[in-house]
Amino acid sequence: MDNIKGNGSTDWFLQYPVMSTLRPSYPRGPWHYKDMHQLIVTYESTAEAVRAVVPRPLVPAEGNRVTIEWRNMTEVSGFGPYAEIGHSVACTFEGKPVTYVFQAFLNSESPTLAGREILGFPKRHAEPELKAIREVLTGTLSYGGTQVALATMPYRSVDLSERLAEIEQELQAPQLVLKLLPDVDGHTPKVAQLVKVNLYDVRLKGAWGGPAELFMVPHVGCPVAALPVVRVLEGRQHLWDMTLNDGEVVHDYLEAERR
Repeated sequence: MDNIKGNGSTDWFLQYPVMSTLRPSYPRGPWHYKDMHQLIVTYESTAEAVRAVVPRPLVPAEGNRVTIEWRNMTEVSGFGPYAEIGHSVACTFEGKPVTYVFQAFLNSESPTLAGREILGFPKRHAEPELKAIREVLTGTLSYGGTQVALATMPYRSVDLSERLAEIEQELQAPQLVLKLLPDVDGHTPKVAQLVKVNLYDVRLKGAWGGPAELFMVPHVGCPVAALPVVRVLEGRQHLWDMTLNDGEVVHDYLEAERR
């Protein structure tokens, strides 16, 4: 700070990535993720529940497929270790398959703020946990001490090494989020964008399949059960690396209204 002020700049604070200037809430990217442990459960939900969370111009894909995934971020540059849950719906955008992330829950403040403010990830604070309990990989989500989700599957039961290249491509499929920010009046939309998140340097180190179970509890503060489970379709475990840095706006709602 002293060096910047010493150069005579009156807007030295613009050198910072975000508030506060004494200690920014998060560092600038890119952020390198190494040895992410991931538990993914894909399930069929109801058409009504899926439509309720998908904004235009996205279209829900056939089958009402929903994915809830636990991630242990064991080593992340700038953020340190943390755990996260992402909840997403299979959709199409301009006729092409995409994944729409409609809610996420983390146990660390810095990546929560960075994800929301930069890219528009719908991140909130909760208590996700992913761990192996004897022979079972177990993912839980608690909110204020109340458990609202439980996922289980055998630990690395079915080796999918022969499909690593295919699954690595799946991990790089377009991922979209809805970035919404109000103006200072608290009501007028300032930013309303559909954002494509860019992943770089994806490297899948291992993948495993097997049966999975998923149980979710209705909770007004953490509504994972708002997309109910009709039937579980697939369980998957991944170990992988990637880099997260930026995104791109693929649809601007406010700009479309001005046309």
